[in-house]
Amino acid sequence: MPAAAPPSPADPGRVYRLVDASGQPHPILDDLFESIEAAWDAALEWCQAQGLVPAEAAPLDQSLVLGAHFGMEVSTRRGEWRTLRHAGLPAIASPARPLALPHG
Repeated sequence: MPAAAPPSPADPGRVYRLVDASGQPHPILDDLFESIEAAWDAALEWCQAQGLVPAEAAPLDQSLVLGAHFGMEVSTRRGEWRTLRHAGLPAIASPARPLALPHG
């Protein structure tokens, strides 16, 4: 049996990509990732290299910086992209409306 090809947007497997604040593929991290975690790890590494977040920052602070700079899309079975999260600062949290953080 031949080895399975890596997933692509046209395959049934899901792949993820990072997008900028305008919903376009991120100009630097325009790549396909096998998981949400892999995409967020690449985004965090880039943010740290840019000095946007220190390596020792708390996970909540890291998530806020990532969410401000990156959105996330997932491929569909038809090869289209569906938005999972828009880039931008989250709305003010309240007990009635908890703060939504990116997964990862």
